[in-house]
Amino acid sequence: MDKQNLIKISEMAALHGVSRQALILYDKNGLFKPVKVEGNGYRYYSAEQIPRLRLICLLKEIGVPLAQIKEYLDAPTTAGVCDLLAQRRVAIERERDRLNDQLRAIDQLDHHFASVATKEKNTDLPQVVWIDERKVAFSPFPSDRMNSRQLHMTLMQAWCQLLDAGVIPSGGFGALLDARAAFSETPLADAGSVIVLPDETSTDEMEVRTLPAGEYVCMYKYGMPYDVEPLRRLLDWMEKRGLRAKGPVVDCCLLDSLYHDERRHADFCRLEVLLG
Repeated sequence: MDKQNLIKISEMAALHGVSRQALILYDKNGLFKPVKVEGNGYRYYSAEQIPRLRLICLLKEIGVPLAQIKEYLDAPTTAGVCDLLAQRRVAIERERDRLNDQLRAIDQLDHHFASVATKEKNTDLPQVVWIDERKVAFSPFPSDRMNSRQLHMTLMQAWCQLLDAGVIPSGGFGALLDARAAFSETPLADAGSVIVLPDETSTDEMEVRTLPAGEYVCMYKYGMPYDVEPLRRLLDWMEKRGLRAKGPVVDCCLLDSLYHDERRHADFCRLEVLLG
């Protein structure tokens, strides 16, 4: 074969916008082999090979794995390339959905941590806020005498269930309490850790509770959710103003023990008491 009519590896690489190393790799894995290899290792290609490499580069650019490209090119047909493109479309759509989930998680986390300094300035200052309906994964407290270790372990039960279901637990977490039990001898009766769920989450494998839409009396506070003294103060404030608590109390954790320092010796949270 006349070398003058052949294309050097560097020329073939430049023609397709790829590196020499890529063509050497394609040669080694049998995807795109030169028509001539000299004793010194120089590789040469024919012009008739350009359509094959052009398609290889195009399919690789849209993310088709090299192994699939090679399998297709072993017996190329128009039906085969359409099937290959359909498979890639499905993979891209799945990746798009995964990235959209990550973007939603980023928005939720950003909202969660935003303006913490302003929220801290409003500590112990109740206000009435409308909150839309939420669904939460619920994990009951194992005891009415809780500590931080038990709290973390209880939360992680629900956390791991969400991860197993492919859900990013970015909607916020905390505890669910009962206002009716706050002044009783068992103030943590029916209490537990909760994680806010995305609207479309499939929840067949976990206990889910619905937090109804409505007006909530909200108050930022320092304290662990198993310390009911802040809740009692808020309920006393409500009673003095003729406001009646109804249903669940949510203790949303904004800054947990990771953020404890000389100023914060307990979690920074927001109590939310549904108005009756």
